[in-house]
Amino acid sequence: MQFVAYTNPGSKPTNKDFHFEGENLFIVCDGVDSSPYGDIASKLACSSFSDYFKQNPATVYDCEYLNKALQYTIQQFQETENKYPEMKGMATTVALTAFDKTGAIIAWLGDSRLYQIRNGQILFVTDDHSLVNELRKQGNTDEEKLKNIRNYITKSLSTKTEIEFSFQGIQSTQIQKGDFFFLCSDGVLENITNEILCAELTTENTLEEKAQNIFSHCEGKTRDNFTFQIIQA
Repeated sequence: MQFVAYTNPGSKPTNKDFHFEGENLFIVCDGVDSSPYGDIASKLACSSFSDYFKQNPATVYDCEYLNKALQYTIQQFQETENKYPEMKGMATTVALTAFDKTGAIIAWLGDSRLYQIRNGQILFVTDDHSLVNELRKQGNTDEEKLKNIRNYITKSLSTKTEIEFSFQGIQSTQIQKGDFFFLCSDGVLENITNEILCAELTTENTLEEKAQNIFSHCEGKTRDNFTFQIIQA
């Protein structure tokens, strides 16, 4: 399995995105702008999940395991806020995948995304926890209005989180050599459409060249921070 990752502040002075790449675990987090210390929240989430995986080795990762990792992470948030009260209310999105012998499990909160792509076709994409997505499901097609509320998310990770992850399991038989898993914060989606993403991932370029081309689509053109990982099976 190969992977590459990029992050950039975009047009903002601070990068509130953070990412983690491990042997079996990949995470992208985007600190929530409307809450304080989003940059700390995203970094703390990545470090807490990775610490839980290290401290609790397993041969199979399932929903129960990941929800325990989520509760552990929330506990780290609580301890941090108790120590530093000015950080109270910090929050972040989370998109992660963990690979094991049975395949992969995908978990998310918020509008950071994960795609599985094969031969230019999207086999799976996470369902955004966002107000825009909820309104689209209700039939709202006023794209100008939707654009103005694109940053409103309906779920995130914080000390107030009382919900569990959304999950998607992918069996090993559903993963083929050469499949791509693409994780990203929503800043990437300002310039990367599904069509552009699929086109870039089907070129004959190396993995690093594919990533550099996707980065070039975003660099100097995004308002938001942008972060992405490409994992090739």
